[in-house]
Amino acid sequence: MRLRSAALLVFVALLAREGMAQAQTRMQEARTLLWVWDRPQLFSALPEATGVAYLHATVRLSGTESRTSWRQWPLRIAPGATVVPVVHVALDNLSPSPLDDAQQQAIAAAVEHAAKQGNRSGWVQLDFESRRSQRDAYVTLLRRLQPLREGGTRISATALVSWCMGDPWLPAGLLDEIVPMYFRMGAESARIRQRLGATGAATVPACRDAAGLMLGEDWPALRDVKRRYVFHAGSWKKEDFEKLQTGNRETYK
Repeated sequence: MRLRSAALLVFVALLAREGMAQAQTRMQEARTLLWVWDRPQLFSALPEATGVAYLHATVRLSGTESRTSWRQWPLRIAPGATVVPVVHVALDNLSPSPLDDAQQQAIAAAVEHAAKQGNRSGWVQLDFESRRSQRDAYVTLLRRLQPLREGGTRISATALVSWCMGDPWLPAGLLDEIVPMYFRMGAESARIRQRLGATGAATVPACRDAAGLMLGEDWPALRDVKRRYVFHAGSWKKEDFEKLQTGNRETYK
């Protein structure tokens, strides 16, 4: 009986690993992922090589406190589509957080939940614009997540463009993907766009495979980007899909 049980566990583990491999193959084929925040959204069909990166959880940090909230609104997506859960970390500007051990545990728990609860891609994305004072703790957090990677989950992280240009600090070896957000870049926007226009790529090599963009905002000239994540300020509509294909053809190659 024990031998049968052990054999069954091995078989189940092999099936899970095979399913994970198939999901990650679909993820590799996804050229565009639509960012979806916490609002009602229906995707009965998606364009070819397009998936969805949806808000799965938000971890709010305030002082030494943390509070996790889960997605509230329904999200319906066509079967077989690539779907990536996103864990967003929100900061209280009036009460800075040290990103202490308990807060790291709260974020890690949300990421683990996203990795294991009906994950259809084998990926989780961490969206965290950490403060300079939190960088060392953020690296420690990423080290906490390495067992997930060892188990087959791939981890993506968004990044301020400055982290991929003149202020690199994210440890690329602890992540499977870094997504610089090329929108709402503030006062540095013109300078960054000019530099990208000359080079066609981020300064940091690990930041060159993916790009975070915004529908309705000019996209910078980028070369050799394998995957783009596109943010919509409202809800996605069918007519927006055409804009993905034609609206920025001259600047996204």
